[in-house]
Amino acid sequence: MSFLLIQFIGAIGYILLVFSYFKKEKTKILFLQIFSYLMFSIHFYLLSGISGTICNLLGLVTLLTIYLFEKYKWKNKNLVAILLIVALVVINIMTYQNIFSIFPMIASVIAIVSFLMNNENYIRGIGIIATSCWLVYSIAYKSYVSIIFEVATLIGVCIAFVKNLKGNVKESKKES
Repeated sequence: MSFLLIQFIGAIGYILLVFSYFKKEKTKILFLQIFSYLMFSIHFYLLSGISGTICNLLGLVTLLTIYLFEKYKWKNKNLVAILLIVALVVINIMTYQNIFSIFPMIASVIAIVSFLMNNENYIRGIGIIATSCWLVYSIAYKSYVSIIFEVATLIGVCIAFVKNLKGNVKESKKES
């Protein structure tokens, strides 16, 4: 398949993801993100990135799980997170290709862990690690669309993280 077409499929995934954040209704956000994750899965599969494919498919499962927890007010997030992490690790071990296979798995595991956290700045810090892992993987598999997106995301998350740290320091000084 044409390398440009493969990059185009990845671009569609990122465009859908970006547009999803502008939607106001959760169902519309979810709908666009489902197709976004499917495009990412196809994109990495065509680039022979099996780990990236699997992590995006499990990311889709995680997204649906989060949605169901919120919709039906389910309680035991920890058990589901543990099951998703175990499935992710086992599947990635079974499909291990090279050292770069580890990076999307790390990114996906810590994204699932962030699902359990309540501190927004911890979540941003985890986002920096996850984005960096995807960036390394994207470079290794020549996903140029992903490289551009991950660099932009990394810059944005780092700015938000630092800005929030400065805000927290100012607040703690006021309280002293």
